[in-house]
Amino acid sequence: MQPLTVRKLAILSVILSVLCFLPLICVLTPYAYFQVLDIVLPNVRVGSVAVGGLSLNEATERIDQFYNQRRRIPVTDGLRVWYFAPVELGLLVDASRSTQRAFEYGHEPNILNNLSAFLRSLSTPVTFSPVTILDTNQAARRLRQLNEEARQQPKPPTVVVEQGQIKWIEGEMGYEINIEDTLHQMIADPSGIMQRGELKLSLKPIPPPTIDTTEAHSQLETFLQRAANLMVYDPIKDEWLKLPISQEMVSRWVEVQVIDQKASLRLSEEKIKSDLNALGETLGDNRYLNAETIAPLVARQIESGAPVFMRVNYKPTTYVVQAGDTLLKIAWKLGFPMWKILEANPGIDPDRLLVGQELSIPSKDEMLPLEIVPNKRIVISISKQRLTVYENGNQIKKFVISTGIDRSPTQPGVFQVLTHKANAYASVWDLYMPNFLGIYEAWPGFMNGIHGLPTLSNGTRLWANVLGRPASYGCIILDLPDSKFLYNWAENGVVVEILP
Repeated sequence: MQPLTVRKLAILSVILSVLCFLPLICVLTPYAYFQVLDIVLPNVRVGSVAVGGLSLNEATERIDQFYNQRRRIPVTDGLRVWYFAPVELGLLVDASRSTQRAFEYGHEPNILNNLSAFLRSLSTPVTFSPVTILDTNQAARRLRQLNEEARQQPKPPTVVVEQGQIKWIEGEMGYEINIEDTLHQMIADPSGIMQRGELKLSLKPIPPPTIDTTEAHSQLETFLQRAANLMVYDPIKDEWLKLPISQEMVSRWVEVQVIDQKASLRLSEEKIKSDLNALGETLGDNRYLNAETIAPLVARQIESGAPVFMRVNYKPTTYVVQAGDTLLKIAWKLGFPMWKILEANPGIDPDRLLVGQELSIPSKDEMLPLEIVPNKRIVISISKQRLTVYENGNQIKKFVISTGIDRSPTQPGVFQVLTHKANAYASVWDLYMPNFLGIYEAWPGFMNGIHGLPTLSNGTRLWANVLGRPASYGCIILDLPDSKFLYNWAENGVVVEILP
C-alpha cells in the first residue's frame, strides 16, 4: 500500500468535515427559512386550526375565518339545541393575538431556545388556545332572549282517565335558564367553549305552585253527575234523548284554572264540540247535534247546574220517486208543503215525475224556524178531527175541530206557531178569522193556521154546525172559546204536529 499523499489527506479531511456538519446544515437551513421569513413553526396549531408554515397574515385570516366567520356554536338545554354565530353569544376570537402567540413559539431572542423549539415542533404538535374575548353584556342579552323560548312553565294539576277512573295528576316541574350560572361558565372559560364548539346551559327548576284542589275535586264529582243526565229534545218526534256522555269525554273537556293558589274547573267549549259532533252521528234518522249551538249550553248546564234546553236537528235528505207518486202525495207523506219541495228542486216538472228520480228534501228544521217551546205541544188529527193540547207531557185540553176540505186540504207535518193575529183577514175568501195562529205557509205569502169560527165581511158566522168534519180551506177551525184559550196559551214557538 502506498502512503497517502498530502493532497489526498487534505481532500479526505475536507470530506470528513463536510460529513460531520451535514446534519447540522440540514437542520439549520429550514430553521433559517422559518426565522428569516417570519413563518409560524411547523406543527403549530391554534385550537383546531393548523397554522404551521403560514405567515402572520395567512394565519390570522385562517383563524378568523374558522372561529368567527364560519363557526356555529350549538347551545343545548339537554333536550333541544339552538345554533348561534359566536358573536351572537358575545364570543370573539382575537385572531391577531392568537396568531402572535403561536408565532412567538420559536421566535424568541434566545437562539438556542428557538432552535430547541424548532426541533420539538418537527416531531410533536404544539397547540395554543385561541385568545377569546367575551362581551358579557351581549352574552347576558342573548341568554335572556333565549330563555323566553327555552323556558318550560310548570304544568298545573290536571285530570285524566285511567282504567275507566278519573284521577288527579300532580303538577310537573318546569325549568328555565340559570342565566347567572351560565354567564359565569362563559366568563370562566370562553376559549374552551370556542374550542369545544358547544355551550351547555345551566338550568334551574321552576316548581309547580302549591295548589289547593279541594274545590276542584268537588266540582269534578258534580260535573260528572250533571253530564250523566244531559238530555236533548227531538221536536219532530216529541222525544227526549239522554246523551251518552262518558267520563272520558268529561275528562277531555275539563280544564284546570288556578287563581290565588286555588284550583277550580272550567269546561272547554271547543273540546265539547268535537265530542258532540261524534255523539250526533249515533242518533240515527238523519238527526244530528248542532255543536256550535249546543256546546255553550252543555258547558253552562254542567258548570252551573241551571237547566238549559237543547234540541236535536235534522239533515236534508233525498227521496226516490216511486210508482204512483205525485208531488202532492210526496209532500203529504214527508210533511212539507209542496212548494218547499219545488224550491229545493229547481227545474223539475211537478206533473212529470219519473220513477227512480231523486228529489232533494229540505231539513225538517225548516218548518221550525223559531226557538222551540219544549213544555207545550199541539197535536192535530185530521182523521179524528180533534186537537189535543199538551203541557209538560200531560194532556190538558181536547177540542173538536174542522180541517181542510179535499180540494183545499190541511197539510200534515210538524210545524210551529209562527204568528199571532187577533182577527186575521183572508181576502181570497173574504173571511175574518178570530184568534189566528199562523203555523205554515201553504204557498209563499199565504199562511195557514189555527183560528176560531170565521165570519164573512157581512158578519155571517160560518161552519158553527159542521165542527167535527172537514170544512175549511186548509186552516184548523175551533169553536170561539176554544180558539181564544189556545190563542192565549200557545206562544210563538210552540210545536204543532198535524197527523193525517
